[in-house]
Amino acid sequence: MSGPGAPYGYGPADGQGGAPSYGPPGDYPAQSSTASGPGTGGQPAYGAPSSGSYAQPGYGAPQPGYGAPQGGYAPPQGGYGAPQGGYGAGYSAPGYSQQPPGYGQAPGYAQQPAGYGVPAGAPGSVEVVGLRVGQYLLDAVCIVVPLLVVAFVGGFLGAMIDGGYGFVSLLVNLVVWVIALGGSFGVYAWWPSTHGGQTPGMGWLGLKIVRESDGGVPSLGECALRWVLLIVDGAFAGIVGLIIMSTSQRKQRLGDMAAHTLVVKA
Repeated sequence: MSGPGAPYGYGPADGQGGAPSYGPPGDYPAQSSTASGPGTGGQPAYGAPSSGSYAQPGYGAPQPGYGAPQGGYAPPQGGYGAPQGGYGAGYSAPGYSQQPPGYGQAPGYAQQPAGYGVPAGAPGSVEVVGLRVGQYLLDAVCIVVPLLVVAFVGGFLGAMIDGGYGFVSLLVNLVVWVIALGGSFGVYAWWPSTHGGQTPGMGWLGLKIVRESDGGVPSLGECALRWVLLIVDGAFAGIVGLIIMSTSQRKQRLGDMAAHTLVVKA
């Protein structure tokens, strides 16, 4: 059918220049997917692969290897995540495998301070007040005897030379005072600091001076402090020191308290 009312326009017989009419709709499915011409613009059909060696993978399909580990990257490398080559397992720098000896303890505090919990009469006991009285008497004899000798000889010479009132007598008195001070310091301070904490009298009676903190031998300075405070402890023939020793918890006189020392059974 042709003419103005025909579905597809004029046909060849309609006198329109012999232009062929368009084919029926049934002709379209017959076209090749690679055909070109009117309606395609000479381009390959949409959805068909383009010519040439390069072809993209289908749209929506996963690319090769996408989403999967590439080149074996995902597996742990050489045990990564675990100690490598022993690092962190059994590692210890030289000298740090254990704490240094004595670490965390102050020197001298590995045991209780001297004198604590020691029964009377046992070595280290502070219950020695009676023996200390005898010790002071013996040490006093060590000082007084040389003084008496010097005083007697000097007094005799002074009386013969200047009647006891001249230069010789004055010199004798000065020597006596020097011997008294020097002898007292030597007996009560220097001697114990160099003889295991014992004065001569302590050595004879089995006593010794120890540091209150660790039981060690006191230094010369600590012994000297004890000696200086004999001025107080020795007052009234030593009665003050005796009272303080008898009433204090650890049987210390004032000099012991100041120097942090004890007198114990050796």
